[in-house]
Amino acid sequence: MPTVTHAVMHHDHRQWLSEHDMWRCDIAAWQEELKKAVTDLKQIESALQEHGRVLQVHATAVRLRGQELATHEHALAVCAQGETGVELTSLAQVHDKEAATHTQQSSAHERIKRHHHAVMAQVRVLQKTVATPMQ
Repeated sequence: MPTVTHAVMHHDHRQWLSEHDMWRCDIAAWQEELKKAVTDLKQIESALQEHGRVLQVHATAVRLRGQELATHEHALAVCAQGETGVELTSLAQVHDKEAATHTQQSSAHERIKRHHHAVMAQVRVLQKTVATPMQ
């Protein structure tokens, strides 16, 4: 004789069908979220490309700044050797401007660095999460 009655089986089926209805609602919501996420990823990709452009501009500015510093250092060495044509007063004025420029570039570099690290950390988290199988 079965240990489960018709009433128990009927109750189980109603419960299971109710859960299936909730699961279908969950899946529909997840599909909409995924659709939006794909759209968002296109915007993120565009933002990452802009991020790369900003990094390139910064890299160029740092390289040029290094060349300017080398040129000024050479002029300072020429002045220290007493060669004509280069005055210490002129070099001091350039040096003051260089100090201000260096401070600005240092601040910009730190802002870019913090932003870059934050973005890359989130990319790594997302990559690791999506690489994990759902089943």
